[in-house]
Amino acid sequence: MRRSWIFMFAILLVLTVVCPEGTFGAEDEILAKVGNEVITRIDFEVRLKSFPPTQREELKTFEKKKLLLDNMIKARLFVVEGENRGLNEKSDFKAGLRMIRDDYITQQFVRAYIGNKVEVSEEEVQNYYNTNPEIKEREFLKMSQIVAEKEEEAKEILERLKKGEPFQKLAKERSIDPASNLVGGQLDWFEKGKGEKEIEDAVANLEKGGISGIVKAKGGYYILRLDEKRFSPKPPYLKIKEDLIKKLFHKKLTEFVDKEIEDLKKKITVETFYEKLGSENK
Repeated sequence: MRRSWIFMFAILLVLTVVCPEGTFGAEDEILAKVGNEVITRIDFEVRLKSFPPTQREELKTFEKKKLLLDNMIKARLFVVEGENRGLNEKSDFKAGLRMIRDDYITQQFVRAYIGNKVEVSEEEVQNYYNTNPEIKEREFLKMSQIVAEKEEEAKEILERLKKGEPFQKLAKERSIDPASNLVGGQLDWFEKGKGEKEIEDAVANLEKGGISGIVKAKGGYYILRLDEKRFSPKPPYLKIKEDLIKKLFHKKLTEFVDKEIEDLKKKITVETFYEKLGSENK
């Protein structure tokens, strides 16, 4: 683990309690003193829990724990010196701390008082899997195109194609689409149902290599060739089950949060002064 990485991480995430000596409880074991500040056992544990599980595993040895504490001390040195220089008295600094406090308390409140109310049953997950239109077999198309500005030009190009001239050659020579004419009109793969309706309808019944008639669509007159099709089967239930649980949990949690907010508005007075926000248009 790199010292510089941990040090920067500590600086960016200084969320541990800044506790002056003498205000802590007897149960708070002191691990370090920095001026009049102390770093307690709970400070260390909270910092440790802020790391992802894989990194917490790396921090189980004495040497790694010592390194973490050393970096907390380095961060606390900046805290002490910053306060000595009056940084904590600046209005924008205080606002930044309130922002951190608001975010942290909100997260903890939702976790402690709302999150434990949310349950996602097996039946709900299976029903979502079976009925959600987004969870389905998908069809992808790859095609080439020639785009003409006028219908007469498109008719001429189509006639030349019918006589056997190569599609790629005519696309390079005649297509007005700058994104595809350099590569013979070839387009990237796209999912059926997400392209322009006129274009998709024109190639819907084509076999591989088949060429459409003239299609009027945005940007001009199109002649299309179906180059390839491929299908992606509906993903197996067990493969996406955990993702579906997370999605349903988040949806239900959002609903619970919205309800809690409405209930709190009835309990706690809220005053707003929107007119003081001003506008860039003024």
